[in-house]
Amino acid sequence: MAQETTAEFGYRLTQALEGHPHAPPTPFGRLTWLKRELEKVAGVKVSVNTVHKWVHGTSRPREDNVRALAKVLKVDEVWLSMGRKPVETENAPPVAATARGPALLVAGLIEVSGGRVTFPDAGSGETPHLWANIGDKQFGIIAVTPQSDDGEKVSFVIPEPIAEHRVLGVVQAAASTPGICVSILDLTGVERQSFGGFSVVQLERRKGGRYKAQGHRKLLETLSRIEEVTP
Repeated sequence: MAQETTAEFGYRLTQALEGHPHAPPTPFGRLTWLKRELEKVAGVKVSVNTVHKWVHGTSRPREDNVRALAKVLKVDEVWLSMGRKPVETENAPPVAATARGPALLVAGLIEVSGGRVTFPDAGSGETPHLWANIGDKQFGIIAVTPQSDDGEKVSFVIPEPIAEHRVLGVVQAAASTPGICVSILDLTGVERQSFGGFSVVQLERRKGGRYKAQGHRKLLETLSRIEEVTP
């Protein structure tokens, strides 16, 4: 295999590590963590030196180990192996199916506020989960719920490309909050980590229902009105 391809695999593996919510922040710690997780989750025993070579693109793992890495890091195996956009199959639910709940919730809020909503035709290949008409503005919306939430950090997986569409994160309130309550966050301008076909946004929870995004000094706050998402 060409060195360039091996180096590209190392770059994707590094991206996957950086995007995993439980991977240590330091590069050295990540290698040891990945070695342990491979053995614990996938039963694969390798040395830290081997993991170092994979991450730095000096060697490439066998396909069965690529499969194990994808399982541990919770990324698409095809993307990790070849850099291709994840393909929807019977074993991998379509994005539209997994996003149905948050998309319908956002659509209901828009309708209640006096706006109008339409949904892309199935199989049309359009990225947005819904089209919104608010006032004289028409725009696409991608609505996602957290892929992981440990109470301190919240991670979202976002289908790409987002183009000019708005990206909304739908987060359920903490268990201590009485009643059923959700927060709507505008993630459109938040820094994303690209993984080929999708990207990851990670936020840190702060007091008062606010969130800290990497690269942003100002904390993200819950939208007080759905109209605030209008571009």
